[in-house]
Amino acid sequence: MQVVQRLYYKDSSGGLTGAGGTTTHLSEVKPTGTITIENRNDAQGTFDVRVTNISSPKDIASVILPTWLQTDDLRWYEATRQSDGSYKLTVNKKDHKYRTGTYTVHLYYKDSSGGLTGAGGTTTHLSEVKPTGTITIENRNDAQGTFDVRVTNISSPKDIASVILPTWSQTDDLRWYEATRQSDGSYKLTVNKKDHKYRTGTYTVHLYYKDSSGGLTGAGGTTTHLSEVKPTGTITIENRNDAQGTFDVRVTNISSPKDIASVILPTWSQTDDLRWYEATRQSDGSYKLTVNKKDHKYRTGTYTVHLYYKDSSGGLTGAGGTTTHLSEVKPAGTITIENRNDAQGTFDVRVTNVSSPKDIASVLLPTWSQSDDIRWYEATRQSDGSYKLTVNKKDHKYRTGTYTVHLYYKDSSGGLTGAGGTTTHLSTPSVQRSYTVYIDPGHGGRDSGASYGGVHEKNLALSVSNKLRENLLQYGINVLMTRTGDYDVDFKTERSRMTNASNADLFISIHFNATGAGVSNATGIETYWYQYDPEYQPKINKEMHNNPTRLAESEILANKVQESLIKETGAVNRGVRRETFAVLRETAIPAILVELGFMDNPSELQVIKQDSYHTRLAKALAQGVMNWYGAVEGK
Repeated sequence: MQVVQRLYYKDSSGGLTGAGGTTTHLSEVKPTGTITIENRNDAQGTFDVRVTNISSPKDIASVILPTWLQTDDLRWYEATRQSDGSYKLTVNKKDHKYRTGTYTVHLYYKDSSGGLTGAGGTTTHLSEVKPTGTITIENRNDAQGTFDVRVTNISSPKDIASVILPTWSQTDDLRWYEATRQSDGSYKLTVNKKDHKYRTGTYTVHLYYKDSSGGLTGAGGTTTHLSEVKPTGTITIENRNDAQGTFDVRVTNISSPKDIASVILPTWSQTDDLRWYEATRQSDGSYKLTVNKKDHKYRTGTYTVHLYYKDSSGGLTGAGGTTTHLSEVKPAGTITIENRNDAQGTFDVRVTNVSSPKDIASVLLPTWSQSDDIRWYEATRQSDGSYKLTVNKKDHKYRTGTYTVHLYYKDSSGGLTGAGGTTTHLSTPSVQRSYTVYIDPGHGGRDSGASYGGVHEKNLALSVSNKLRENLLQYGINVLMTRTGDYDVDFKTERSRMTNASNADLFISIHFNATGAGVSNATGIETYWYQYDPEYQPKINKEMHNNPTRLAESEILANKVQESLIKETGAVNRGVRRETFAVLRETAIPAILVELGFMDNPSELQVIKQDSYHTRLAKALAQGVMNWYGAVEGK
C-alpha cells in the first residue's frame, strides 16, 4: 500500500505554505491465532479450545469461537481471556444434542465496532461413549424377602439427573424405582417382595440414567433370586390351670414370607366353639394369648391351636399348630356351719375352698327345713375370699329341727353348678316361763259392750276376770289385769301394749257375745285365736304377730280353754275360731279371746248373769290355762 506525505506550514492567520514531500509503503498484515484442542474427554463429552499468538489488523474486543458438529447445533461461543493472555473455551456435547463425531471450531476476532475478522479454525473428534454402571446385589434376605441393589462406576454420555432401577419378578409386578445417592457417590435401592405380590424366584433389575431433559439411557441390568421361605413359629403352651380352665399360648421364633401385621390363633375344643384370637405382642418380641374355657362352652378335653400370620393386606399364612388338654375339674367348696344359736334361731353358713369348672358370678345356698320353706340365698363374699350367709328361722316359718343347705355356683351366663351340701339342727329352746297370766276384762268405762235387760257386758267380764284371778292365784300363777275397775282402757293397742311390756306367758280377753239383732236364739261359747288379715296390719306388733311359736301356742291355749269351758258348763260348743281382733293381733305372746254366752238370748242371759255361773266359768278358764301349761311343758 503506497502512502504519500506532504509538508505544510500554517501561519497565524491559518494560511498554508508547501515545503516539500515524500512517499512510503505499508504491507498488508493478516490476523493470526493458534488454536489448540486440550483435555478432550470422550466419557464426559467435553474438550477445551485454547487460542494463543493472537493478532489482528484491527483492535480485538473479544475472541469468538463458533463450534458445531452439524449445522443445526452451531453455537457461537465467546472465549474467556486467561491470565497468560490466551483465550479458553470448554465445549460440552450436551450443548450440541449430545452428538459425537467431528466438531469444527472457527476463530474470529470481534473489533470494537462489532466487526468480525476470521483468523482460522480447527477440528476435533469426540468418540461415542457407552453409559456404564456396575450393579451389585447385596444383603439378600430370603426370610424377610428383601435385597439391596447398589450401582457404582457410574457414567453416561448424557448428564445424570437420577438413577432409575426398574425391577420385577413377573411382568405384572414391574416397579420403576429411583435409587438413592450415597455419600460415596454410589446409588442404592432396597427391594421388598411385598411390593411385588410377595413373589419369590428370579428378580430382574435394569439400570437407566435419567438426564435433565427426562430422557432415559440404559446402562445394563442383572438378576437375583429370592428363595421361598416357609413361615415359622414355635408354639408353647404355658400356665395350664385345670381348676381355672385356662392356659397361655406363647409364639416365638416368628418369621413369614410376608409382612406380619398380627398373629392369629384360632382355638377350639369342638368345631362349634371355634374362636379366632389375636395374640398380644410382648416386650421380648414373642406373642401371647390366654385361653379360657368359659369362651368355649366350658368344655374340657383336647384343645387345638393353629398359628396364622395376617399381613397388611389381610391375607393369612399358616405357620403350624399344637394341641393341649384341659382336664375336667369337679366344683368344690367346703361348707361349715358356724355360730348356731338355738335361742335366736340362727346359724351361719361359711363356704371356703371355692372352685368351679366355670366362672363364679355368685355363690347360692338354697336352704330349707321343709319343702315349703325353701329359700334361695346369695352368700356374701368376705375379705378372706370365703362366702358367708346367716340363716334365721323366722324366714323358714320359725321351724326348728334339721335344716338342709345346698351349695351352687352361678356363672356369668346364669347357669348353676352344684358343689355339695350339708345339714344342721336348730333345737327348740327350753322356754323359761314366768307363770304369769295377763287377764283382759273386755270393755269398761264409757264402753259398756253389749247391754240387755239392764245387764252390761263390761260388768260381767270384770266379774269373771276377778274370779279367774283368784283361781289362778290358788294355782300359784301370777296375775296381771288390764283393768281392775270400771274405767276406759283403749282396746286397739293399749291393752296389748301393757301386756307386751310385762313378762306374762299368755293373754286372755274375757267377753260375752251378742248377735246385734235385738233378740236372738243364739247360744253357746266360742274361743278365738289370731288370724292374719292383710287389710289389718299390726301397729305395735309387726315382729311377733305372725310368729309361728306364738300362733302354735295360741292355738293350744284356745283349744284347752274351749274344751275346759264346755266340759264345766255344758254349754253349746261353738268351737275354736280365728279372727284378727286388735287384742289378738297386737299382743306379742300367746293370746285368746273368749265369748262366754249370748246376752241377746233372754234364756241364756238369765244364766250368764248369775254369780254362781261366773264361778264355774272362772274355774273352767283356770283349768284350761293350767292344761295349756302342761301342754307346752310348763308345770
